[in-house]
Amino acid sequence: MLSEDQIIRGCRKHNRMAQKELYNKYVSSMYGICMRYTNDPSEVKDILQEGFLKVYLKIKQYSGKGSFEGWIKRIMINTAITQYNKKKNKRHLDIANVKETLINKEFIDDNINSDDDIDKDEIDEEIINVDVIKKADFSVDELLSVLNILPAGFRMVFNLYVMENYKHKEIAKKLKIDEKTSRTRLLRARKIIQKELYKLSIEKVSK
Repeated sequence: MLSEDQIIRGCRKHNRMAQKELYNKYVSSMYGICMRYTNDPSEVKDILQEGFLKVYLKIKQYSGKGSFEGWIKRIMINTAITQYNKKKNKRHLDIANVKETLINKEFIDDNINSDDDIDKDEIDEEIINVDVIKKADFSVDELLSVLNILPAGFRMVFNLYVMENYKHKEIAKKLKIDEKTSRTRLLRARKIIQKELYKLSIEKVSK
């Protein structure tokens, strides 16, 4: 198995073995990233293939500073954005972080006591109770399925802002929308996700 430095040097020389090593090393994590931007398996595959092709073509631009995997990740994200813009003009967790981001970072009060019991009789479906969501203990697959119900434009903004830490100004520029639209889509995306998680939470804790 080649080291990362050997892979980079080999790919800069267009060495097929090095390119294969690069693909095998990063395909799983990059697939997870691509899945955040579309729920269409064929589109995920297209983004992944085009993204790796760009990595091979642009690898001489990698300065060696910072994470190499992070550099590849940015190319994949930009490829997903390009794909989104193409679709829009024609009409439109890493996976491990999905659970942490959707539940703890964005929607759950960090101060709640996870040892408290919830009285199922007191659950009110009309009011979102983050305690109930916290107790549901969603799997990564369940969280991804909720993320995928978002309309494409909302999902794109949510991913870039929450998962990739882009600012609204940057998102607006990349997606060719104004900042107000970016902010509105984020707020609506969060509301949709909260509502869906709460509905699923009630089902889980009531079993």
